[in-house]
Amino acid sequence: MIKPIGFIELSAFTAHYIVKYRERMADGILTLRATDALGDAHDLPILKEWKSGRAVLARIQSGAAPFLGGKTPELGRAWIEMLPGGHGQPWLQEEDEYAQTVIRTRTCMVPTHDAYSYSGNFRELLNVGVLNVIEHRILHSETNFSAYPRVHLIVDIKKPDADQE
Repeated sequence: MIKPIGFIELSAFTAHYIVKYRERMADGILTLRATDALGDAHDLPILKEWKSGRAVLARIQSGAAPFLGGKTPELGRAWIEMLPGGHGQPWLQEEDEYAQTVIRTRTCMVPTHDAYSYSGNFRELLNVGVLNVIEHRILHSETNFSAYPRVHLIVDIKKPDADQE
């Protein structure tokens, strides 16, 4: 399943990524939030200096509340992912304990034609700024058939009932 649920203004965030933070990527990933050994998510030091990064994550957090019974959710892991032109990601089905406790969102920051997100039998060319829920507990993948890189922001949102499981 791939379902658009809202729009987020990303221009300042994307500009800062391109000018200042893109060089910090490792293997096409720039991690913004991570989980510790206990599974608790926390901001990484990069967010202390990246004001528009903190603001975008806060907008995603508050924007998700109406879809979760009005309660402001807790954010999980968050990262920026760059997929070079002519590349794809292997099909993956996430089944670990963490995957069962979060809703995965994916938002396009830098688009390119012919770069698709797949989840189950859904295939979408994601639009800039559109916050999409992607079902990550079924087979999912990413492809980029263009000659240019595409960049997505991925943010996990903790399910409201995850603490009760």
